[in-house]
Amino acid sequence: MYKHVFTLICIILCFTMPVYCLEETTTTTTQTYQWIVVGAGCSGATLARKLLDYFPNDKVLLLERGIDNLDPVFTDETCSPEPHIFNTTRPVTCTYPAIIAPRRSVSPALGSHIFTSIPQPQLKNRTISFGAGNCTGGGTSINGMVAFRALREEFEEISATPGLEEFNYHAFLPYYKKIEDNENNNPKVFWDRNGNSGRVSVTNHKVGTLFNEKAFLKASIANGVYPSDINSLQLGGLSKAQATITSNGRRASSAINYLDSTARNSYRFTLKNTCRVRRILFNSAGTQATGVEYQTGNQIFTAFATKEIIISAGTVETPRILKSSGIGPSGELQALGIPVIRDMPVVGTNYFEKPLTLANFRLTIPDNPKMNTSIVLSNSTFRQWKYYGTGPLTGWNNPWAVHGGSSNLDAEFHEQAPLPDTTYNFTNWMRLVCWNAETKSRGSIQLNPSDIYGSPIIDVALLRDSSDADKLIACNYKFRKILKEAGIISDDLLPSTSVWENTTAFRDYVFSIVSATQHNCGTCRLGSNSSVAVVDGRHRVFGIQKLRIMDYSIFPYVLRVNPAITLYALSEKLADYIREDYQTSPPLGRVTLQFQCTPPVTAINDYSIWSVKNSYSKPYVYHWSSTTGVSGSFSVEAYSQSYFFTPVDSTQAVTLKINGVTISTKYATNATCTY
Repeated sequence: MYKHVFTLICIILCFTMPVYCLEETTTTTTQTYQWIVVGAGCSGATLARKLLDYFPNDKVLLLERGIDNLDPVFTDETCSPEPHIFNTTRPVTCTYPAIIAPRRSVSPALGSHIFTSIPQPQLKNRTISFGAGNCTGGGTSINGMVAFRALREEFEEISATPGLEEFNYHAFLPYYKKIEDNENNNPKVFWDRNGNSGRVSVTNHKVGTLFNEKAFLKASIANGVYPSDINSLQLGGLSKAQATITSNGRRASSAINYLDSTARNSYRFTLKNTCRVRRILFNSAGTQATGVEYQTGNQIFTAFATKEIIISAGTVETPRILKSSGIGPSGELQALGIPVIRDMPVVGTNYFEKPLTLANFRLTIPDNPKMNTSIVLSNSTFRQWKYYGTGPLTGWNNPWAVHGGSSNLDAEFHEQAPLPDTTYNFTNWMRLVCWNAETKSRGSIQLNPSDIYGSPIIDVALLRDSSDADKLIACNYKFRKILKEAGIISDDLLPSTSVWENTTAFRDYVFSIVSATQHNCGTCRLGSNSSVAVVDGRHRVFGIQKLRIMDYSIFPYVLRVNPAITLYALSEKLADYIREDYQTSPPLGRVTLQFQCTPPVTAINDYSIWSVKNSYSKPYVYHWSSTTGVSGSFSVEAYSQSYFFTPVDSTQAVTLKINGVTISTKYATNATCTY
């Protein structure tokens, strides 16, 4: 009887005080670790593994809201192609690359969580839905797998902020190399810009393209869009994309790259799935993070960290966790009855998303019956992928992209081969995807008054500043013109030709179809102080000890490119910051520094390679600075060698400092210095 009375009381309270109502079966269990990482996506999985490697005596807890990527529903043995494409109750994250991202935004399939914005007045009160990874591996388990590094100009923009000087291209390059196992690693062709021993597989497009690539390049150049190898030279322009796909045709997610059997089988590592973090716990003074409170089913747990807590929950969830913990705008928190730990008005603001448009075209090549869905998804094709790592299921459908450069536009060209869509009853069509990475509109993340631990109120603000549409319109017209001049497309499918020919109608079309690129960032931005930012250059939350953030929410500006590769690199860089904070300096006299002339390659002759060999028995983080004012840091494993790059003036001596020791040499000669 008392049980039923308690249930009735709880139900009543849920309607009157929904924020604080707990279910009847709630219990509390406490655990203690050295490190707690919240979110097992690209950044969280990477950091968890690096903490295990760097601190061999420490225990690491990794909390993930979604299911595990090694759940049987994700494995090759239970993946049959058709259910994962046409049955939206099944996961979209099966490991064959042809299962790609777009479906994550239209169905709440396993492995994906769908967020929905509030109605947008500028879009006639339309809501915007977008997906986020909801499994181990996060976005890397459901994304389009495009592997582009950020452009050099984007690093320059961020590193110009006081306190963020190490967010420069030269400091990042060693980490891009470190994470990669890049198919393009021949130094005679790609110099020394790509890595070949990292955890993240980066490969070229292996399935034949429908494009007449020669005609496409010719028409692009004629219209002022010039080709560039973005990943090697860090210059914007038209480039053929690489992808995070293994050499045998498997999706290379962080759940596979970093959380391998070595990590998963370690007694020091605990991965907990289907856990929703409610809030961060603090000491009595409210100055230091001590643990987290999380919920699994109807049970509430607490876990404590003796060293640090790192939040990697994403652009939407990370500010939600901070606010529900008492870190955020005091007015918003007090209105919800949340004790204010630290008044930080910028938490949840500066929501930055690239607006995206789609346009479909009929190709000039004839329809190919061999590419129809039933044949491509046949059992024989599936077996070809599963047992031999070949065939159409090893591919993905956007081999070409434009990012910045002379055109200052951003677009991808999506072919519908090798995996046809069911949009049309023919296979010879393609999609032009344009977005605006320089949008002026900014949205926000606010707590939901009915449930401060649930999905927050999201204002995406797409095209709120109507001038943001101008660049999208210019992008569409520019590349439609190029595709037509190249003889690649014939008919307009979406929108119709009549809409293309009426500029007012096309602008209306842009507002009617605009959606989110799902590269949102900015809600916990980096900066020099707490009046304009949430975290400092080492990712520490201002005013709170032992609490850091590592996910896309910290980026003050959205990148033109897909962010995954940069997030991998930045996570490795943060791991080195953390290791440095806890390490003991090695004695001097155990480091060999070698300077090499820059190879005679015109596009990159403003850099020099420095090779550092660590002869010490422990890994170590080194800092460098040059006379040009550029600085950075990098990590070298015990008894290992690493590289970094510095800008130089070929007419002057180069002065370089490593951990305070000055090294001088001439640009024109190789030299070896030991200290």
